[in-house]
Amino acid sequence: MTGFLRRTLRWINARPTRLRDPGAVFSQRREELEQVLHDGPALRASSLALELALISMSANDPSLRARIDTAQTGVQQMLDELRNLGERLYPPVLRSSGIESAVRTVAEKQRVLLTLDVLSGESDLITQSRACLLIADHLRSLRPGTAATVKVRGSRKFVRVSITHQVQDQPEPKRHWAVIRCG
Repeated sequence: MTGFLRRTLRWINARPTRLRDPGAVFSQRREELEQVLHDGPALRASSLALELALISMSANDPSLRARIDTAQTGVQQMLDELRNLGERLYPPVLRSSGIESAVRTVAEKQRVLLTLDVLSGESDLITQSRACLLIADHLRSLRPGTAATVKVRGSRKFVRVSITHQVQDQPEPKRHWAVIRCG
């Protein structure tokens, strides 16, 4: 590779890239989908797992008990997959605990080493939700063990998000940014 090409690639990789704002409507739809998954299939699967456990305890035949335990394991795996899907759509902790807890939860599950600096200011909850989804989606794209720094600054009109992380085999960290309009 020539020196010019190498310098050009380094310059391109050093430039920050813009992250895509999920938008208020899309954010609301993702939250509704997560809620539907939780209130529907996930709760029914939990109920079915409990029912199978009760049936297994009362079964006298060891082969029947083993088949029930196998079915119960399958239901539990399905439940875990539904919960994982719901969390990927919309982190449930965002509703109850806010952006910091939600981003930390996503980073922990992805095994991303996170440095988080949030000053959300006076931005509304919908905008904070959009910022959280933008950050969560990006963190999920990183490899486990990646160190990432996330900064969020908010005002009445805008929320600014900055994410920096080190990519393997590249000397310069990757920088990403987004500006989300409130309202």
